[in-house]
Amino acid sequence: MEGVFAIGIIGLIMSGVAVLILMTLSSNKNSFDRRKATELGAVVMEELISQAQNDTENFWKLNISTNNTRSGYDGYVYSIGMTNITINGCGVGKTDCAEVVVEVGFSGRSPQSIYLNRFFSKQQ
Repeated sequence: MEGVFAIGIIGLIMSGVAVLILMTLSSNKNSFDRRKATELGAVVMEELISQAQNDTENFWKLNISTNNTRSGYDGYVYSIGMTNITINGCGVGKTDCAEVVVEVGFSGRSPQSIYLNRFFSKQQ
């Protein structure tokens, strides 16, 4: 009787440890996915900053771009949204301020997205 009880307790402990290990591994995978998505978003935003400084004519056309992929980031898709801002000292009827949103989508346990926003201005 005591042997059966001891085996039952050991079984409960082992199953609890197995569940804990699986939850930890899943959490690490999700953290890695989010970190990689943030990295991709930062790379895309840095390219947009460079374009705003070096290719202003094309940048200020405020072209949106959707469902883009990049090598080295398999399973990640990004979109670029640009919105002309016409308040708080930004010109009405002209394009001299914009909000840029980079959305990076990825799938882990369920599809997820992160967003990076930045304000751009022609005014120095």
